[in-house]
Amino acid sequence: MHKKLIKLLIICLFPSFVFAMPLKAPTTLNDRYPWAFTYYYGLTVSDPLARIVVGELHRWPEHIQSAELAYTLNEENVLRRLLSPIVNVVQITGDVTMRKGANEHTIYELDPYLALRWTHLPWNQYVNTSFAFGEGISYASSVPALEKKGNDNTKRLLNLLIFEATFALPHYPQWQLVARIHHRSGAYGLYHAGNSGSNDVGFGIKYLFD
Repeated sequence: MHKKLIKLLIICLFPSFVFAMPLKAPTTLNDRYPWAFTYYYGLTVSDPLARIVVGELHRWPEHIQSAELAYTLNEENVLRRLLSPIVNVVQITGDVTMRKGANEHTIYELDPYLALRWTHLPWNQYVNTSFAFGEGISYASSVPALEKKGNDNTKRLLNLLIFEATFALPHYPQWQLVARIHHRSGAYGLYHAGNSGSNDVGFGIKYLFD
């Protein structure tokens, strides 16, 4: 009788015990806070991307302001699992950019892109850091003056590249300082556009939330 009662209790309590168990703990800060809002201010430079990387910057009379919302794909997402050998965070991002120049009217951009982010860095206990690379498309309401310079067959729809680094205090990891390069180009003929590439370099602030 007692054995039957014990078995009955196990059968009744086991399901509730299983479903009450905590889910797998998030493996990254971006999994704990999968949403991110970013504001970014960038100055346009006339140098090609390769020169910017080595520190050559020449100002073009234009600047951009961007607001974007990003979502971190779940760890079980097929794309994230596929890319997991090379990157530990994958995000989908929607970006809206306003571009203002000295000799042009205000231009608006829609810039959806996929971001690959590396977050497991050895110095994170001192400065929480991540590096990201974004690939997407950029549609502008009109072609920026720098992209028109000396070019024919310019187009509004171009390729978008984002290079980003974030930095945060370990005790306040949700608030992050952003350094970024925002790059539009025809991707070596892929978009059949004669535009010169345009680059913007600047800083912003990112907030992570769930």
